[in-house]
Amino acid sequence: MTDDPLKNVTPIKPRLSADAQRMLDRATPGTDLRAQLDRPYVVKGWLDRGAVSVVYGEANVGKSFWAIDLAHHVFEGIPWGGNRVAQGGVLYVAAEGGAMFDNRMVARKARFWVLPSQVTLSGKRSDAGALAEMVRHLVSVQGPYHLIIFDTLARVMGGADENNAPDIAALMRSIDHIRQTTGAHCMLIHHSGKDAAKGARGHSSLRAAVDTEIVLSKDDAGDRTARATKQRDYPAGGQVSFDLRTVTLGNDSDGDPVTSCVCDVKEEERKLL
Repeated sequence: MTDDPLKNVTPIKPRLSADAQRMLDRATPGTDLRAQLDRPYVVKGWLDRGAVSVVYGEANVGKSFWAIDLAHHVFEGIPWGGNRVAQGGVLYVAAEGGAMFDNRMVARKARFWVLPSQVTLSGKRSDAGALAEMVRHLVSVQGPYHLIIFDTLARVMGGADENNAPDIAALMRSIDHIRQTTGAHCMLIHHSGKDAAKGARGHSSLRAAVDTEIVLSKDDAGDRTARATKQRDYPAGGQVSFDLRTVTLGNDSDGDPVTSCVCDVKEEERKLL
């Protein structure tokens, strides 16, 4: 019996498509990976750059005041709730700010940038591309942006339905484009559902899609709390208490005082780091 004439023939490797080859070039053996010891945080232990969070709570719990205060700390580079903060640019999309949003900014003496208009981040007419381009321009002029806040989720969905999974998926595609393009953390301010114990209003796919979920609440005694109920990479359970302090801004044309509020966040109650 003669030897198999094909046994010494080197098999021809199948030619990969360009897309498959690009994927193969990015694939890495686990043995080549190293622990990432330094994280690009915005607020250490709470928020990372390039990630997504949803902050929700019942009406009048102080969501906008809380978000303005957090944004102020990031812009100024001031520790927040006892946690380190990486100073960087901030854009606040005040899609539901109303006429008194300016007063809230003045009360906090906030200096970060505000977009006081409604934008749409779902559907074929999504403003995600234009918004990302605007932020990239600001980055080229002012330096890195670390935080973009959308207040509220409902107002940036346009005519889409927050109870519909495909509509939430479309929203998150827009948010992903913005965060990936700008490197900023994207935060969505949202509302509780009819039953606050069941979480945020709308489809449950929202919670699955975000990296961080923070719940703002107020108990019967009036004490307000912000609690991280989901963290994709940090330990969940971080908690801070906060108060709303009344600030007098001046007097109106009738001589009556005009007031707003400032959020005062206390030191973190349970250290996780």
